[in-house]
Amino acid sequence: MQNKVSYVVIIVLAFVCLVLSMKLGQQCNVAESQKSTTSTELATVAEKSPVPTVAVLARETKNFYADEYVMSIGLTMLGADKKVLYKKMSDRRARLFEILKSLGIPESSVEQNSVELRKEWSYDDGKSTFLGFRSEQSFSVHVKSRALQRSISQALSKEPELEINNTKAQLNNVSALQAEVVKKACEKAFAKAENYARSAGRKLGRIVVVGGDVDQDKSLKSDSVSVKAYVNLEMEMLARDEKVEPSKKPTLLYVQSDERGKYLADKYVANFRLQMVGKDKEKLYKLMESRGAALLGRLDSLEIPRSNVVDSDIDLRKNMSYSSKRLLGEFYGYAASKRFSVYLKSSETARTLVDLLALDKDVEFDGVVPRLQNEDSLSAEMALVAGKNAMAKANVFATGLGMKVDRVIFANDGNAKRVDPLWRGAVAMDELGDLVFEESSYGFQSLLGGVSGGFGATIADSVDIKARVNYVIELK
Repeated sequence: MQNKVSYVVIIVLAFVCLVLSMKLGQQCNVAESQKSTTSTELATVAEKSPVPTVAVLARETKNFYADEYVMSIGLTMLGADKKVLYKKMSDRRARLFEILKSLGIPESSVEQNSVELRKEWSYDDGKSTFLGFRSEQSFSVHVKSRALQRSISQALSKEPELEINNTKAQLNNVSALQAEVVKKACEKAFAKAENYARSAGRKLGRIVVVGGDVDQDKSLKSDSVSVKAYVNLEMEMLARDEKVEPSKKPTLLYVQSDERGKYLADKYVANFRLQMVGKDKEKLYKLMESRGAALLGRLDSLEIPRSNVVDSDIDLRKNMSYSSKRLLGEFYGYAASKRFSVYLKSSETARTLVDLLALDKDVEFDGVVPRLQNEDSLSAEMALVAGKNAMAKANVFATGLGMKVDRVIFANDGNAKRVDPLWRGAVAMDELGDLVFEESSYGFQSLLGGVSGGFGATIADSVDIKARVNYVIELK
């Protein structure tokens, strides 16, 4: 009996083993099939995938002796009496030009912006207290030597109201010096890309895309100016045994150029405000209407057409306190203001207008801004200059890469909005870092020319026109 049971158990176990072996065989076949399929798919994907690339950033800096220094000088004065301050500003300005003349610096080497004359207020203890007036003007003086720049610094050390804000060194022939710096930056980029490719067991192929810029660092650190270049390079990485065939795909270069030119103004915009305070809202409003009408009458005396005058509505609101001691619900009266913009065709009329209104205590000048009637055509002219300089820069980079410029395939003015092409993302322009050389500018308030005494001579008489162009260029 026991033998029969043993036989049955053996038969059942044998059957179970057979079933398990059949299932394992099926799973292995499926796995092998899946493995084969996966390998095929990977091979297909690898075959269709883009060629691997390496992207690097390289910088190069070289110092050259400066051939020009630009000194930024500020004149600031305070006073309770507007008429006295008006006269003192004229005297100190004349003193500055006297010093410069004694050092042999012509008036044509000096730039100045319009005088800013504004009221100073205190808001302590919840009260608006009039303190007096602040008058400011800035100058830029161009000199050809470090010794002359130091002589000016020494002379102005005796003048308490005149301060040197900063000094910039620059190169007038910087374009001729850029090629050497760019070539070195390109060599560094190639060497860096080669190292990364070798470490990955590959070799370099063609250049896919490259972006770069070169300019001078004008911050004064010594008697020299740093010319800095950067190259953002992306290249193909090929297998070591892969034969390099001539590619039909173009190499793309990204460059940009920022240019600025000065032009004599042929129209002006004078901006000023009528400001008054009072406790009685109705009386204050009527007084503002009366004073506004009187100001328009004074403009009529200069034969300025009313069509050239834009005056805003009276802005009348509760006088605000900026003190932490202000009590809830405490009343401080009312403040009223009315803005005027006067469009003028000559600097002489602008000077007369300033002289006519500058001494009124309730009138605050925001400046006289020079403008150009043909601004659009001059902007187009500057755009041509920017494009020409961008192409010159492209040739410098192409030479540094051992290539030649072929054609421009994309251009914009730096402000246009559009979907970036795929190649644009490969150029990491944010990597500029300290190589961004944007100069601070006063826009339409800069001028060239001298000064000869009175306050009226401080009206700015030239306009800055700027242009920027970005190019994407095929190289061959």
